[in-house]
Amino acid sequence: MDIEEEIRSLQLDSAAEDNGVVNPEAAHPEVENSNKMEEDSKEEVHTHSVKPEVVEQKGKEKINVDPEEEHDEMELDKKRHLNVVFIGHVDAGKSTTGGQILFLSGQVDDRTIQKYEKEAKEKSRESWYMAYIMDTNEEERVKGKTVEVGRAHFETESSRFTILDAPGHKSYVPNMISGASQADVGVLVISARKGEFETGYERGGQTREHVQLAKTLGVSKLLVVVNKMDDPTVNWAKERYDEIGSKMVPFLKTSGYNVKKDVQFLPISGLVGTNIKNRVDKTVCSWWDGPCLFEALDAIEIPLRDPKGPFRMPIIDKFKDMGTVVMGKVESGSVREGDSLFVMPNKVPVKVVAIFIDEDKVKRAGPGENLRVRLSGIEDEDILSGFVLASVANPIPAVTEFFAQLQILELLDNAILTAGYKAVLHIHSIVEECEIIELISQMDPKTKKPMKKQIRFVKNGAVVVCKIQVNNLICVEKFADFPQLGRFTLRTEGKTIAVGKVIDPPSTYSRKLSS
Repeated sequence: MDIEEEIRSLQLDSAAEDNGVVNPEAAHPEVENSNKMEEDSKEEVHTHSVKPEVVEQKGKEKINVDPEEEHDEMELDKKRHLNVVFIGHVDAGKSTTGGQILFLSGQVDDRTIQKYEKEAKEKSRESWYMAYIMDTNEEERVKGKTVEVGRAHFETESSRFTILDAPGHKSYVPNMISGASQADVGVLVISARKGEFETGYERGGQTREHVQLAKTLGVSKLLVVVNKMDDPTVNWAKERYDEIGSKMVPFLKTSGYNVKKDVQFLPISGLVGTNIKNRVDKTVCSWWDGPCLFEALDAIEIPLRDPKGPFRMPIIDKFKDMGTVVMGKVESGSVREGDSLFVMPNKVPVKVVAIFIDEDKVKRAGPGENLRVRLSGIEDEDILSGFVLASVANPIPAVTEFFAQLQILELLDNAILTAGYKAVLHIHSIVEECEIIELISQMDPKTKKPMKKQIRFVKNGAVVVCKIQVNNLICVEKFADFPQLGRFTLRTEGKTIAVGKVIDPPSTYSRKLSS
Protein backbone atom coordinates (compact mmCIF):
# COMPACT_ATOMS: atom_id res chain seq x y z
CA MET A 1 0.00 0.00 0.00
CA ASP A 2 1.60 3.30 -1.07
CA ILE A 3 1.43 6.54 0.88
CA GLU A 4 -1.58 7.91 -0.99
CA GLU A 5 -3.58 4.75 -0.35
CA GLU A 6 -2.54 4.83 3.29
CA ILE A 7 -3.71 8.44 3.49
CA ARG A 8 -7.08 7.53 2.09
CA SER A 9 -7.48 4.59 4.43
CA LEU A 10 -6.66 6.76 7.43
CA GLN A 11 -8.99 9.56 6.28
CA LEU A 12 -5.91 11.63 5.89
CA ASP A 13 -6.60 13.74 2.87
CA SER A 14 -5.69 16.63 5.10
CA ALA A 15 -3.29 17.73 2.46
CA ALA A 16 -1.47 20.00 4.82
CA GLU A 17 2.21 19.56 4.23
CA ASP A 18 5.15 21.67 5.03
CA ASN A 19 3.10 24.39 3.65
CA GLY A 20 5.22 25.23 1.07
CA VAL A 21 7.09 26.51 -1.67
CA VAL A 22 8.82 29.76 -1.30
CA ASN A 23 9.91 32.30 -3.82
CA PRO A 24 13.56 31.63 -4.59
CA GLU A 25 13.80 35.21 -5.83
CA ALA A 26 12.75 36.73 -2.52
CA ALA A 27 14.46 40.01 -2.02
CA HIS A 28 15.95 39.81 1.47
CA PRO A 29 19.15 37.95 2.22
CA GLU A 30 17.60 35.56 4.61
CA VAL A 31 17.68 33.11 7.28
CA GLU A 32 17.94 31.32 4.14
CA ASN A 33 15.31 33.70 4.91
CA SER A 34 12.48 32.62 7.04
CA ASN A 35 10.75 34.31 4.21
CA LYS A 36 12.39 31.59 2.15
CA MET A 37 11.75 28.76 4.55
CA GLU A 38 10.25 26.19 2.35
CA GLU A 39 7.83 24.42 4.48
CA ASP A 40 5.52 25.23 7.29
CA SER A 41 5.28 25.71 10.99
CA LYS A 42 2.62 25.85 13.53
CA GLU A 43 2.47 27.71 16.80
CA GLU A 44 -0.21 28.86 19.20
CA VAL A 45 -0.85 31.01 22.22
CA HIS A 46 -4.25 30.37 23.87
CA THR A 47 -6.93 29.31 21.43
CA HIS A 48 -10.03 28.02 23.12
CA SER A 49 -12.49 26.09 21.03
CA VAL A 50 -16.10 25.33 21.51
CA LYS A 51 -18.92 24.67 19.16
CA PRO A 52 -22.26 26.03 20.31
CA GLU A 53 -24.27 26.04 17.10
CA VAL A 54 -21.81 25.62 14.27
CA VAL A 55 -18.97 27.75 15.41
CA GLU A 56 -16.40 26.57 17.88
CA GLN A 57 -16.54 29.46 20.27
CA LYS A 58 -13.85 30.71 22.55
CA GLY A 59 -14.23 28.55 25.59
CA LYS A 60 -14.30 24.89 26.33
CA GLU A 61 -17.01 22.37 25.80
CA LYS A 62 -17.39 18.88 27.11
CA ILE A 63 -17.19 16.15 24.53
CA ASN A 64 -20.04 13.79 25.24
CA VAL A 65 -20.26 11.37 22.37
CA ASP A 66 -22.61 8.45 22.51
CA PRO A 67 -20.61 5.25 21.87
CA GLU A 68 -23.20 4.34 19.25
CA GLU A 69 -22.38 7.52 17.34
CA GLU A 70 -18.71 6.63 17.10
CA HIS A 71 -17.36 6.74 13.57
CA ASP A 72 -14.67 4.57 12.15
CA GLU A 73 -12.19 6.57 10.09
CA MET A 74 -13.51 4.88 6.96
CA GLU A 75 -16.99 6.24 7.65
CA LEU A 76 -15.84 9.85 7.78
CA ASP A 77 -15.96 12.00 4.71
CA LYS A 78 -12.77 11.44 2.76
CA LYS A 79 -12.43 15.05 1.69
CA ARG A 80 -9.08 16.67 2.34
CA HIS A 81 -8.85 19.00 5.33
CA LEU A 82 -7.19 22.41 5.40
CA ASN A 83 -6.80 25.07 8.07
CA VAL A 84 -7.45 28.52 6.59
CA VAL A 85 -6.36 31.58 8.58
CA PHE A 86 -8.01 34.95 7.88
CA ILE A 87 -5.49 37.74 8.43
CA GLY A 88 -5.31 41.47 7.75
CA HIS A 89 -5.63 44.91 9.27
CA VAL A 90 -8.30 45.65 11.86
CA ASP A 91 -11.72 46.38 10.29
CA ALA A 92 -10.78 44.87 6.93
CA GLY A 93 -13.79 42.56 7.26
CA LYS A 94 -12.22 39.24 8.29
CA SER A 95 -14.93 38.16 10.75
CA THR A 96 -17.72 39.39 8.48
CA THR A 97 -16.30 37.40 5.56
CA GLY A 98 -15.88 34.33 7.76
CA GLY A 99 -19.47 34.65 8.96
CA GLN A 100 -20.72 35.03 5.40
CA ILE A 101 -18.84 31.88 4.37
CA LEU A 102 -20.57 29.92 7.13
CA PHE A 103 -23.96 31.30 6.15
CA LEU A 104 -23.50 30.56 2.45
CA SER A 105 -22.23 27.03 3.15
CA GLY A 106 -25.31 26.25 5.25
CA GLN A 107 -23.62 26.24 8.63
CA VAL A 108 -25.85 29.02 10.00
CA ASP A 109 -29.61 29.23 9.49
CA ASP A 110 -31.74 32.27 8.68
CA ARG A 111 -33.19 32.44 12.18
CA THR A 112 -29.74 32.76 13.72
CA ILE A 113 -28.86 35.49 11.24
CA GLN A 114 -32.06 37.37 12.13
CA LYS A 115 -31.16 37.14 15.80
CA TYR A 116 -27.69 38.57 15.11
CA GLU A 117 -29.17 41.34 12.95
CA LYS A 118 -31.46 42.36 15.79
CA GLU A 119 -28.63 42.26 18.33
CA ALA A 120 -26.34 44.35 16.09
CA LYS A 121 -29.11 46.89 15.49
CA GLU A 122 -29.66 47.25 19.23
CA LYS A 123 -25.95 48.11 19.53
CA SER A 124 -26.29 50.60 16.63
CA ARG A 125 -23.90 48.44 14.63
CA GLU A 126 -26.18 47.17 11.87
CA SER A 127 -23.34 46.14 9.53
CA TRP A 128 -21.63 43.97 12.16
CA TYR A 129 -24.21 41.19 12.29
CA MET A 130 -22.29 38.76 10.06
CA ALA A 131 -19.18 39.21 12.21
CA TYR A 132 -21.18 38.01 15.23
CA ILE A 133 -21.09 34.48 13.78
CA MET A 134 -17.31 34.45 14.32
CA ASP A 135 -16.95 36.98 17.14
CA THR A 136 -18.76 35.09 19.86
CA ASN A 137 -17.96 36.84 23.12
CA GLU A 138 -19.50 40.07 24.35
CA GLU A 139 -16.23 42.02 24.48
CA GLU A 140 -15.64 41.39 20.78
CA ARG A 141 -19.18 42.33 19.85
CA VAL A 142 -19.17 45.56 21.85
CA LYS A 143 -15.77 46.70 20.53
CA GLY A 144 -16.21 45.29 17.04
CA LYS A 145 -12.72 43.80 17.32
CA THR A 146 -11.70 40.14 17.26
CA VAL A 147 -9.55 39.32 20.29
CA GLU A 148 -9.07 35.55 20.28
CA VAL A 149 -8.74 33.21 17.32
CA GLY A 150 -12.24 32.11 16.34
CA ARG A 151 -12.79 28.66 14.85
CA ALA A 152 -15.50 27.35 12.58
CA HIS A 153 -15.94 24.63 9.98
CA PHE A 154 -17.37 24.50 6.49
CA GLU A 155 -17.20 22.22 3.47
CA THR A 156 -17.13 22.51 -0.29
CA GLU A 157 -17.58 19.69 -2.78
CA SER A 158 -13.96 18.58 -2.51
CA SER A 159 -12.60 19.88 0.80
CA ARG A 160 -13.23 20.35 4.51
CA PHE A 161 -12.02 23.65 5.95
CA THR A 162 -11.42 24.99 9.43
CA ILE A 163 -11.58 28.79 9.52
CA LEU A 164 -9.14 30.44 11.91
CA ASP A 165 -10.33 34.03 12.33
CA ALA A 166 -7.25 35.93 13.55
CA PRO A 167 -7.46 39.31 15.30
CA GLY A 168 -6.28 42.30 13.26
CA HIS A 169 -5.48 44.77 16.02
CA LYS A 170 -1.79 45.19 16.83
CA SER A 171 -2.47 44.56 20.52
CA TYR A 172 -3.45 40.98 19.70
CA VAL A 173 -0.63 40.00 17.32
CA PRO A 174 0.42 37.08 19.58
CA ASN A 175 -3.06 35.64 19.08
CA MET A 176 -2.77 36.21 15.33
CA ILE A 177 0.52 34.27 15.43
CA SER A 178 -1.29 31.42 17.16
CA GLY A 179 -3.79 31.22 14.32
CA ALA A 180 -1.27 31.55 11.49
CA SER A 181 0.97 28.91 13.02
CA GLN A 182 -1.78 26.29 12.62
CA ALA A 183 -2.73 27.28 9.07
CA ASP A 184 -2.15 25.60 5.74
CA VAL A 185 -3.56 28.48 3.69
CA GLY A 186 -3.86 32.21 4.35
CA VAL A 187 -6.66 34.54 3.28
CA LEU A 188 -5.39 38.11 3.46
CA VAL A 189 -8.42 40.39 3.70
CA ILE A 190 -7.86 43.93 2.41
CA SER A 191 -10.42 46.72 2.54
CA ALA A 192 -10.90 48.53 -0.76
CA ARG A 193 -12.75 51.39 0.94
CA LYS A 194 -11.10 54.73 0.37
CA GLY A 195 -8.50 55.35 3.08
CA GLU A 196 -8.82 51.95 4.76
CA PHE A 197 -6.40 50.10 2.49
CA GLU A 198 -3.85 52.89 2.92
CA THR A 199 -4.17 52.79 6.73
CA GLY A 200 -3.56 49.04 6.83
CA TYR A 201 -0.74 49.07 4.31
CA GLU A 202 1.27 52.05 5.51
CA ARG A 203 4.03 51.70 8.07
CA GLY A 204 2.48 50.69 11.37
CA GLY A 205 -0.52 49.02 9.71
CA GLN A 206 -1.10 45.35 10.33
CA THR A 207 -1.37 44.31 6.67
CA ARG A 208 2.42 44.34 6.31
CA GLU A 209 3.21 42.63 9.61
CA HIS A 210 0.55 39.96 9.07
CA VAL A 211 1.97 39.09 5.64
CA GLN A 212 5.51 38.81 6.98
CA LEU A 213 4.42 36.74 9.97
CA ALA A 214 2.28 34.44 7.83
CA LYS A 215 5.21 33.69 5.54
CA THR A 216 7.54 33.17 8.49
CA LEU A 217 5.07 30.79 10.12
CA GLY A 218 4.82 28.63 7.02
CA VAL A 219 1.70 29.94 5.30
CA SER A 220 3.04 29.61 1.76
CA LYS A 221 -0.25 29.79 -0.14
CA LEU A 222 -2.10 33.11 0.06
CA LEU A 223 -5.43 34.33 -1.28
CA VAL A 224 -5.58 38.12 -1.25
CA VAL A 225 -9.27 39.07 -1.15
CA VAL A 226 -10.01 42.71 -1.87
CA ASN A 227 -13.09 43.23 0.28
CA LYS A 228 -15.74 45.96 0.45
CA MET A 229 -15.77 46.31 -3.34
CA ASP A 230 -19.45 47.26 -3.03
CA ASP A 231 -18.62 50.30 -0.88
CA PRO A 232 -19.87 53.61 -2.37
CA THR A 233 -16.27 54.88 -2.51
CA VAL A 234 -15.33 51.90 -4.70
CA ASN A 235 -18.45 50.62 -6.50
CA TRP A 236 -16.58 47.64 -7.99
CA ALA A 237 -14.11 49.90 -9.77
CA LYS A 238 -11.35 48.00 -11.55
CA GLU A 239 -9.05 50.99 -11.10
CA ARG A 240 -9.19 50.65 -7.30
CA TYR A 241 -8.68 46.88 -7.47
CA ASP A 242 -5.66 47.31 -9.76
CA GLU A 243 -4.23 50.08 -7.58
CA ILE A 244 -4.27 47.80 -4.53
CA GLY A 245 -2.70 44.97 -6.51
CA SER A 246 0.07 47.21 -7.85
CA LYS A 247 1.08 48.13 -4.30
CA MET A 248 0.70 44.67 -2.77
CA VAL A 249 2.56 42.61 -5.40
CA PRO A 250 6.04 44.14 -4.83
CA PHE A 251 5.59 43.87 -1.07
CA LEU A 252 4.49 40.23 -1.29
CA LYS A 253 7.57 39.47 -3.38
CA THR A 254 9.94 41.06 -0.87
CA SER A 255 8.16 39.09 1.87
CA GLY A 256 9.17 35.87 0.11
CA TYR A 257 6.02 34.96 -1.82
CA ASN A 258 6.19 33.67 -5.37
CA VAL A 259 3.31 35.83 -6.54
CA LYS A 260 2.72 33.96 -9.80
CA LYS A 261 2.70 30.54 -8.17
CA ASP A 262 1.51 30.95 -4.60
CA VAL A 263 -0.67 34.10 -4.48
CA GLN A 264 -4.06 34.81 -6.01
CA PHE A 265 -6.06 38.06 -5.91
CA LEU A 266 -9.85 38.26 -6.13
CA PRO A 267 -12.52 40.89 -5.37
CA ILE A 268 -15.38 40.20 -2.95
CA SER A 269 -18.01 41.77 -0.75
CA GLY A 270 -17.99 39.99 2.60
CA LEU A 271 -21.04 41.82 3.89
CA VAL A 272 -23.42 40.83 1.09
CA GLY A 273 -21.59 37.65 0.02
CA THR A 274 -20.70 38.63 -3.54
CA ASN A 275 -18.09 36.42 -5.28
CA ILE A 276 -17.78 34.10 -2.28
CA LYS A 277 -19.79 30.96 -3.03
CA ASN A 278 -20.83 31.89 -6.56
CA ARG A 279 -19.08 34.02 -9.13
CA VAL A 280 -20.00 37.68 -9.20
CA ASP A 281 -22.67 38.55 -11.75
CA LYS A 282 -21.47 40.46 -14.80
CA THR A 283 -24.11 43.09 -14.14
CA VAL A 284 -22.35 43.83 -10.83
CA CYS A 285 -18.71 43.49 -11.94
CA SER A 286 -18.26 43.25 -15.69
CA TRP A 287 -14.46 43.00 -15.68
CA TRP A 288 -13.96 40.01 -13.34
CA ASP A 289 -13.53 36.65 -15.11
CA GLY A 290 -11.77 34.77 -12.33
CA PRO A 291 -13.03 32.33 -9.68
CA CYS A 292 -15.09 32.97 -6.58
CA LEU A 293 -13.56 32.42 -3.14
CA PHE A 294 -14.86 28.85 -2.74
CA GLU A 295 -13.44 27.87 -6.13
CA ALA A 296 -10.08 29.46 -5.31
CA LEU A 297 -9.86 27.59 -1.99
CA ASP A 298 -10.75 24.28 -3.65
CA ALA A 299 -8.07 24.80 -6.30
CA ILE A 300 -5.21 25.33 -3.84
CA GLU A 301 -2.75 22.44 -3.95
CA ILE A 302 -0.93 21.48 -0.78
CA PRO A 303 1.51 18.53 -0.86
CA LEU A 304 0.56 15.47 1.18
CA ARG A 305 2.38 14.59 4.37
CA ASP A 306 3.62 11.14 5.21
CA PRO A 307 1.23 9.54 7.72
CA LYS A 308 3.96 7.08 8.71
CA GLY A 309 6.34 9.72 10.11
CA PRO A 310 7.04 10.10 13.85
CA PHE A 311 3.96 11.44 15.60
CA ARG A 312 4.02 15.13 16.54
CA MET A 313 1.08 17.16 17.88
CA PRO A 314 1.88 20.47 19.60
CA ILE A 315 -0.69 21.07 22.35
CA ILE A 316 -2.56 24.36 22.12
CA ASP A 317 -5.02 23.77 24.96
CA LYS A 318 -6.20 21.21 27.50
CA PHE A 319 -9.24 20.62 29.71
CA LYS A 320 -10.96 17.97 31.82
CA ASP A 321 -13.74 15.82 30.44
CA MET A 322 -13.92 12.24 31.70
CA GLY A 323 -10.14 12.44 31.84
CA THR A 324 -7.59 14.82 30.37
CA VAL A 325 -8.30 16.15 26.87
CA VAL A 326 -5.63 17.92 24.83
CA MET A 327 -6.15 19.89 21.62
CA GLY A 328 -3.84 20.47 18.70
CA LYS A 329 -3.05 19.92 15.06
CA VAL A 330 -1.18 16.81 13.94
CA GLU A 331 2.01 17.98 12.26
CA SER A 332 3.45 14.55 11.51
CA GLY A 333 2.49 10.88 11.64
CA SER A 334 -0.74 9.22 12.68
CA VAL A 335 -2.41 8.33 15.97
CA ARG A 336 -4.75 5.48 16.90
CA GLU A 337 -7.01 4.83 19.82
CA GLY A 338 -4.98 2.78 22.32
CA ASP A 339 -1.59 4.17 21.27
CA SER A 340 1.07 4.79 23.90
CA LEU A 341 2.69 8.23 23.56
CA PHE A 342 4.89 10.67 25.47
CA VAL A 343 3.86 14.15 26.60
CA MET A 344 7.06 16.09 26.01
CA PRO A 345 9.24 17.73 27.28
CA ASN A 346 8.59 15.93 30.57
CA LYS A 347 8.44 12.52 28.87
CA VAL A 348 5.27 11.50 30.70
CA PRO A 349 3.93 8.20 29.29
CA VAL A 350 0.24 8.40 28.35
CA LYS A 351 -2.33 6.26 26.58
CA VAL A 352 -4.77 7.50 23.94
CA VAL A 353 -8.29 6.77 25.21
CA ALA A 354 -10.29 8.57 22.51
CA ILE A 355 -9.78 10.75 19.43
CA PHE A 356 -12.15 13.42 18.11
CA ILE A 357 -12.10 15.25 14.76
CA ASP A 358 -14.46 18.17 15.22
CA GLU A 359 -17.35 16.48 17.03
CA ASP A 360 -16.81 13.03 15.48
CA LYS A 361 -15.18 10.29 17.50
CA VAL A 362 -12.75 8.31 15.33
CA LYS A 363 -10.38 5.43 15.88
CA ARG A 364 -7.42 7.01 14.14
CA ALA A 365 -6.31 10.24 12.47
CA GLY A 366 -3.39 11.54 10.49
CA PRO A 367 -1.43 14.67 9.62
CA GLY A 368 -3.22 17.96 9.11
CA GLU A 369 -6.20 17.11 11.31
CA ASN A 370 -7.28 19.26 14.26
CA LEU A 371 -7.79 16.81 17.11
CA ARG A 372 -9.06 16.54 20.64
CA VAL A 373 -7.34 13.59 22.26
CA ARG A 374 -8.45 12.12 25.56
CA LEU A 375 -5.48 10.76 27.51
CA SER A 376 -4.98 8.56 30.55
CA GLY A 377 -1.87 8.70 32.73
CA ILE A 378 -1.64 12.45 33.18
CA GLU A 379 -3.60 15.28 34.82
CA ASP A 380 -4.51 18.41 32.91
CA GLU A 381 -2.62 20.61 35.40
CA ASP A 382 0.59 18.82 34.36
CA ILE A 383 0.23 19.99 30.75
CA LEU A 384 1.06 23.43 29.36
CA SER A 385 0.46 25.02 25.98
CA GLY A 386 3.58 24.27 23.95
CA PHE A 387 3.99 20.71 25.20
CA VAL A 388 4.03 18.14 22.41
CA LEU A 389 2.32 14.76 22.12
CA ALA A 390 4.98 12.56 20.52
CA SER A 391 5.72 8.97 19.60
CA VAL A 392 7.54 6.81 22.13
CA ALA A 393 9.96 5.36 19.58
CA ASN A 394 11.00 8.80 18.31
CA PRO A 395 10.18 11.53 20.85
CA ILE A 396 10.74 15.19 20.06
CA PRO A 397 13.96 16.74 21.49
CA ALA A 398 13.60 18.81 24.66
CA VAL A 399 16.18 21.59 25.07
CA THR A 400 17.01 24.76 26.96
CA GLU A 401 19.51 25.94 24.32
CA PHE A 402 19.61 25.65 20.55
CA PHE A 403 21.45 27.05 17.56
CA ALA A 404 19.59 29.19 15.08
CA GLN A 405 19.98 31.12 11.88
CA LEU A 406 18.33 34.45 12.51
CA GLN A 407 17.30 37.27 10.21
CA ILE A 408 17.03 40.65 11.87
CA LEU A 409 13.98 42.53 10.56
CA GLU A 410 13.70 45.75 12.52
CA LEU A 411 15.16 46.30 15.97
CA LEU A 412 13.50 48.83 18.23
CA ASP A 413 14.88 52.36 17.85
CA ASN A 414 17.51 51.09 15.39
CA ALA A 415 19.25 49.30 18.23
CA ILE A 416 21.93 46.65 17.80
CA LEU A 417 21.67 42.94 18.60
CA THR A 418 24.43 41.52 20.80
CA ALA A 419 24.94 38.60 23.14
CA GLY A 420 22.59 39.23 26.06
CA TYR A 421 19.70 40.53 23.91
CA LYS A 422 16.37 39.34 25.33
CA ALA A 423 13.09 38.76 23.51
CA VAL A 424 9.97 36.56 23.46
CA LEU A 425 10.26 33.39 21.39
CA HIS A 426 7.23 32.12 19.43
CA ILE A 427 7.77 28.61 18.01
CA HIS A 428 4.80 26.32 17.16
CA SER A 429 2.53 26.65 20.22
CA ILE A 430 5.33 27.83 22.54
CA VAL A 431 5.65 31.36 23.90
CA GLU A 432 8.81 31.62 26.00
CA GLU A 433 11.24 34.32 27.07
CA CYS A 434 14.68 33.82 25.57
CA GLU A 435 18.16 35.34 25.42
CA ILE A 436 20.75 35.44 22.65
CA ILE A 437 23.76 34.08 24.53
CA GLU A 438 26.29 33.94 21.68
CA LEU A 439 26.73 35.42 18.21
CA ILE A 440 28.71 32.89 16.19
CA SER A 441 28.94 34.22 12.65
CA GLN A 442 27.30 36.63 10.22
CA MET A 443 26.15 35.37 6.84
CA ASP A 444 27.34 37.07 3.66
CA PRO A 445 24.19 38.31 1.86
CA LYS A 446 25.64 37.42 -1.55
CA THR A 447 27.25 34.03 -0.96
CA LYS A 448 24.96 32.94 1.92
CA LYS A 449 28.11 31.65 3.64
CA PRO A 450 29.68 32.70 6.97
CA MET A 451 31.82 35.82 6.77
CA LYS A 452 35.36 35.54 8.06
CA LYS A 453 35.20 38.47 10.42
CA GLN A 454 34.57 38.30 14.13
CA ILE A 455 31.25 39.82 15.18
CA ARG A 456 30.17 41.37 18.45
CA PHE A 457 26.91 42.93 17.26
CA VAL A 458 24.64 43.12 14.20
CA LYS A 459 22.08 45.62 12.89
CA ASN A 460 18.82 45.55 10.94
CA GLY A 461 18.85 43.28 7.90
CA ALA A 462 21.71 41.07 9.09
CA VAL A 463 21.55 37.29 9.00
CA VAL A 464 23.45 35.62 11.84
CA VAL A 465 24.09 32.22 13.31
CA CYS A 466 23.62 32.40 17.06
CA LYS A 467 22.90 30.43 20.20
CA ILE A 468 19.59 31.01 22.00
CA GLN A 469 18.76 30.06 25.58
CA VAL A 470 15.39 29.70 27.33
CA ASN A 471 14.60 29.28 31.01
CA ASN A 472 12.44 26.15 30.70
CA LEU A 473 12.69 22.96 28.68
CA ILE A 474 10.98 23.38 25.31
CA CYS A 475 10.30 21.04 22.39
CA VAL A 476 11.86 22.01 19.07
CA GLU A 477 13.03 20.24 15.93
CA LYS A 478 15.66 21.22 13.39
CA PHE A 479 14.06 23.09 10.54
CA ALA A 480 15.62 20.68 8.04
CA ASP A 481 13.81 17.76 9.69
CA PHE A 482 10.46 19.30 10.72
CA PRO A 483 10.04 22.80 9.25
CA GLN A 484 6.75 23.36 11.07
CA LEU A 485 8.43 22.73 14.43
CA GLY A 486 11.71 24.47 13.63
CA ARG A 487 10.86 28.01 12.54
CA PHE A 488 10.21 30.85 14.94
CA THR A 489 9.78 34.57 15.49
CA LEU A 490 11.31 36.85 18.11
CA ARG A 491 9.22 39.72 19.46
CA THR A 492 9.84 42.48 21.94
CA GLU A 493 7.60 45.30 23.18
CA GLY A 494 4.83 44.20 20.86
CA LYS A 495 6.95 44.17 17.71
CA THR A 496 8.41 41.35 15.61
CA ILE A 497 12.15 42.02 15.46
CA ALA A 498 13.52 38.82 13.92
CA VAL A 499 12.60 35.50 12.34
CA GLY A 500 14.66 32.35 12.34
CA LYS A 501 15.03 28.62 12.10
CA VAL A 502 16.57 25.96 14.31
CA ILE A 503 19.76 24.50 12.81
CA ASP A 504 22.48 21.95 13.55
CA PRO A 505 25.32 23.10 15.78
CA PRO A 506 27.70 25.15 13.62
CA SER A 507 30.80 23.49 12.23
CA THR A 508 34.17 23.81 13.92
CA TYR A 509 35.10 26.28 11.17
CA SER A 510 32.20 28.55 12.06
CA ARG A 511 33.05 28.26 15.73
CA LYS A 512 36.65 29.36 15.10
CA LEU A 513 35.44 32.43 13.27
CA SER A 514 33.86 33.77 16.42
CA SER A 515 36.66 32.83 18.79
